[in-house]
Amino acid sequence: MMANIALYILLSFAAAFLFFYVLIPTLKKDRMTQFIREEGPKSHLAKAGTPTGGGIVFLIIPALFIPIVKNEEFLFIYLSLLLNGLIGAIDDFAKVRKKNNLGLTARGKFILQLLVTSALYFLFAKHLTHYVSLGRFSILLPPFLYFLLFLFIGTGTTNAFNLTDGIDGLLTSVSIPIFAVFLILGGGFVKSFSAVSIGMLLAYLWFNSPKAELFMGDTGSLALGGAVFAISVLGKFEVLLAFLAVIPVIETLSVIIQVSYFKLSGGKRIFKMAPLHHHFELSGWNEAKIVFRFFIITVISSVIGIFIAGGVK
Repeated sequence: MMANIALYILLSFAAAFLFFYVLIPTLKKDRMTQFIREEGPKSHLAKAGTPTGGGIVFLIIPALFIPIVKNEEFLFIYLSLLLNGLIGAIDDFAKVRKKNNLGLTARGKFILQLLVTSALYFLFAKHLTHYVSLGRFSILLPPFLYFLLFLFIGTGTTNAFNLTDGIDGLLTSVSIPIFAVFLILGGGFVKSFSAVSIGMLLAYLWFNSPKAELFMGDTGSLALGGAVFAISVLGKFEVLLAFLAVIPVIETLSVIIQVSYFKLSGGKRIFKMAPLHHHFELSGWNEAKIVFRFFIITVISSVIGIFIAGGVK
């Protein structure tokens, strides 16, 4: 099995690297480039014109392995990645067409996410169990309550990953350890998909490390969130996910806290800017320092997650 895992990582890396290498000049030629929001950090204005939408490769690479793996659970994870990624693609293309950083409305995006998540639940209900667990402890939930939890995890994870994708290399660097834990703790289909994901993320990081030659866009961030969500519900990592995805969770909480306090205080702010990575940027941290430190936090939380889960399968 470990030989197959290593092979999947290498093949995924090689295929993704080739796709990205060809895609970057194509996106430049077609003017599929990033528009920077004016209210963001001023240092980001220099990134305007960088090719975006590179996350389309994330929708292609796992599909190449479907005939090899031949597993319905693997297909479920892929469809979650694909459908959420397509929502992101619509958003990315809308931004390019409008020539600004405003794509789909927040409400429109959320409605599409709810529809996709609900469809996944009913299409693959036979593969889902209605209990949640953490280590040796588990609890069986009524079907409707688990459905609500399913919706919460699905929409919450995809949006949290989307918020985390704000500086070069950040989302990729915190996603790789998460998939590594899934690879360690998960069953066969989870190991396979996680290996494929790690390979393509390493290839993307080659081109996205500061200063980025390519952005994944909402296509990539929503796709990754969709994959992590699907693996979590199939592998029974729903509770553990809060430990593994500590950075996306914190990033999301920073936005909620910032917006809530702004409204309650009549315009005051707790952070210099939200999500949290922008606060640290405005505090004088460069992007590489933020990425490295958030990566270290994710690795530590992942190790704690493995310990809580009770070991390696």
